[in-house]
Amino acid sequence: MLRHRLVPLALLSVALVTRAAAAAETHAFVTTTDFSSGGLRSIDLSSRAVSPTETAVFTDTRLRWYGGLLYVINRLGQDNIQVVDPATLGTLHQFSTGNGSNPADIAFASDTKAYVTLYARPDLLIMNPQTGASLGSIPLGAFADADGIPEMDHMEKVGPYLFVALQRLDEAHNFAPTDSSLVVVIDTRTDAVVDVNPALPGVQGFRLTFKNPVTPFAYDPLSGRLLIGCAGSYSALDGGVEWIDPVSFTSLGPAITEAALGGNISGIAWYTADHSYAVIYDASFNGVLVSWSANTGTKLGTLFSASGLNDLGLDDRNELYVCDGTFTAPGVRVWSVPADLSIAGPLDTGLPPNQITFDRVSGDVAGVAPAAAAAAFAAPWPNPARVAVALELGLARSGTLTVEVFDAAGRRVRTLAAGAREAGPVRLRWDLADDAGRRVPAGLYLVRARGAGVESARRVVVLE
Repeated sequence: MLRHRLVPLALLSVALVTRAAAAAETHAFVTTTDFSSGGLRSIDLSSRAVSPTETAVFTDTRLRWYGGLLYVINRLGQDNIQVVDPATLGTLHQFSTGNGSNPADIAFASDTKAYVTLYARPDLLIMNPQTGASLGSIPLGAFADADGIPEMDHMEKVGPYLFVALQRLDEAHNFAPTDSSLVVVIDTRTDAVVDVNPALPGVQGFRLTFKNPVTPFAYDPLSGRLLIGCAGSYSALDGGVEWIDPVSFTSLGPAITEAALGGNISGIAWYTADHSYAVIYDASFNGVLVSWSANTGTKLGTLFSASGLNDLGLDDRNELYVCDGTFTAPGVRVWSVPADLSIAGPLDTGLPPNQITFDRVSGDVAGVAPAAAAAAFAAPWPNPARVAVALELGLARSGTLTVEVFDAAGRRVRTLAAGAREAGPVRLRWDLADDAGRRVPAGLYLVRARGAGVESARRVVVLE
């Protein structure tokens, strides 16, 4: 599938609605390894009993859940996706991603279409997760650094858009970070790379504030924003966790820095902006489990320290599960949230635990209703614009409506509406001027509408 320029007039419209009720989680799934062999076990969340049975997996894995099945990503050296029945832990299928491809993540558009990031390749693989058949690929080599490999890693699907983190590391120099790391956005309806800044030539991804994104994306349902942890260089505290706006396709800057956390970021578990969790590694390479606040950008406390801390995750019972792979006393440890009290563990998983997930969909944001919101905020016209832009919204109910214009740096430049509105159509006009009446410079702008049943945004390109 050729990458091509796409200027979407209908941007993803995120309606921040209450997360749909889902079946309660019942099990955690953990891969284990001593670096010579690997296994997969389950943990009953009610009893915290670890399954006596174990399925063989590779020593370097990642775990994802979709459609009632468990997907084990067996990485460099095995290069395959292993589909597991969670009830029996039996392997149902195993699909190759190509020798030396080093698969990093899998995300699902449907039961028959999935995307696989290949860490050692320049192309994003599209496959049928039921049969393993290739459905094509999306070239991302144009976003690579000088070595030609973009080091694509974790993914997150928000509505129809797939966010793909590109580390952009220099393989010739021990995988050192280059000038920047990026996120590219794929429209899963067309498999096109979205041009997030059509004001610039070519097809653009957006730059992250920090370098070397290493954690899965997290989602904050209250703000509708994503987060990702970036390690930067492992010899310096130059990374952190940063916010991402999935509506405007931009980074919103740091939620917390590695300097504030006290070590190199390894993993994050999102609870709230007031209280979340991370595994970091300090200068002596000791793993440290910490709590932190995105609202204040500060570390709140240290829960535990051990040399071999690995993955972590929150279940829907407000319990934090952490993989402690320390060889002397390995096991899964459990804390209550947000009290930060140790309540169980180490749970014996046989080999030291490495990766963990729960029986809920991985890598796909809940609480997004793009169709309803798109109908509420029509595409601006004309777009691009030289003189003025017409805007039309449909309000499902009466209420206070605010419509504001932001520049590409996130600065508010104009308030178009702020006050009570009756239900029904609302028509506005932006004359391409800021609040002081000055013509805005050419570039990309975001028009955001909030209130009266609307939570949506549209992009506008202003021409000279």
